[in-house]
Amino acid sequence: MHLVLNLSVVAVTTLAIGLPSFAQGYDMPPDLPGAQTEDVTQVEGTTQPVPADPYDLPPSDAATADLSPSSFSIGENATLELESRLFSNHSRDGDSSFSLRQQVHYFGSRSLGQAISLDYNLRARADWTEGQRFHFGDDFNIDVQELALSVAFNDQTSLRLGRINLRNGVAIGFNPTDWFRDNSLVLSGSAAAADRRNERLGVVAVTGTTSIGRTLVQVGYRPKITAGSGSIWSDKDTIGLGLDRTNATEAAFVKITPDFGTNLSVTANALLLDGEPGFGVEVSGTLGDNLVLYAEAMGQRRQSLASEALANGVGSASFRAGLGADAGTNWYGQSAIGLNWALPQKWVGARDISLTFEHHYSGAGLSGAQIETLAAASGPDGAAAGALYQLANRRQDPLARQQLFARLAWNDIWSDADLSLLAYYVPADDSGLGQVALDVPITQAATLNLRAMHAFGDKMSVYGASPNKTSVQAAVLWRF
Repeated sequence: MHLVLNLSVVAVTTLAIGLPSFAQGYDMPPDLPGAQTEDVTQVEGTTQPVPADPYDLPPSDAATADLSPSSFSIGENATLELESRLFSNHSRDGDSSFSLRQQVHYFGSRSLGQAISLDYNLRARADWTEGQRFHFGDDFNIDVQELALSVAFNDQTSLRLGRINLRNGVAIGFNPTDWFRDNSLVLSGSAAAADRRNERLGVVAVTGTTSIGRTLVQVGYRPKITAGSGSIWSDKDTIGLGLDRTNATEAAFVKITPDFGTNLSVTANALLLDGEPGFGVEVSGTLGDNLVLYAEAMGQRRQSLASEALANGVGSASFRAGLGADAGTNWYGQSAIGLNWALPQKWVGARDISLTFEHHYSGAGLSGAQIETLAAASGPDGAAAGALYQLANRRQDPLARQQLFARLAWNDIWSDADLSLLAYYVPADDSGLGQVALDVPITQAATLNLRAMHAFGDKMSVYGASPNKTSVQAAVLWRF
């Protein structure tokens, strides 16, 4: 049954306010404050709210440079994070600009009774950009990333209702089973997928989790929500909720996790998204004390990125044919296969160093020949190419059919400082993106974060098309 909710009666979010920024792609350079935009493309925080049930856990990512919780706390189950971040951004054309972002992030859970709690994840942020006048309606935003009621019926069965950030997947660089990422990202400055998962808007949904024997089962439903432009429910300045973005279509899902012991985890899932089915699986297992192997895959009936982006007929006949833009709806698969290797103590001593390698496949993305067609776009086809880049950004889907991902994490590289290096690479056009981040504790509650990223490749390549070529950032974060 197709259900459309009238926003005047969406009671679960009547106390929520927020304005998200435009969603960015998983395989695109981050959207940085003050960065230039152009016709071809408009091409991503590190806190993890405590989930209310096991299925809301983000992927195991202990080796990232994410901050550990502060020993201070403003409430029994709440955390307040303050951040001041300075950006030095350099465009592909050689221009540079400075920006400052101030953020207040408040997340946690409040008990409303013996079995009921309110989970929340709220953020306020303001951006100042060199050479631009600060406009409150555009540059100050309040984001309600999560606001949901959790009800525990017993030790095995629970229900959640409201705006929920549903995180799926076991991979680190890209998560095919993370269904609800489309058009959800809150403006960020990191290329790490784990950061993006935590800095996006949740979806309005109802989920139920229970155990049947030793098998964990979760079901969920996301209704379609419509709202007119300028409404608090959609894109009103400063306080728009963006519900029409996160709940653009109706969806239902089921996830099943049998118990295979401590060394193997398997989750099967099924999804019905806007009337089209999909099936997925997540598998991870340990080999010895140092190696974790994992894979996740998702098959869905959907349009390819080219078919969806050019559905209105834009682009010349030869350009459309070169991209396969008239293929229609078909079954497409996505996968992420990888390993995480903690270097053995006999090699590195007491140092905590790990390496991650992944291969990403997206059947709905572009093959090598199609990437060449995209790179050759000119004249009227340039606008069609821009539509394709922007759709990949909005859906947070890899634009290339195949790409590689690698990461090195070195915790306590110097005293308590943590280092993380990651890179994405597309073999078809020799483009990519690299990022290095260093977290240095200053006090028990404050941390200095240094980050730099660089995109390379031809100006019409998957990564090189970004107008944001390089960004250098410095931030101080206080957590209470």
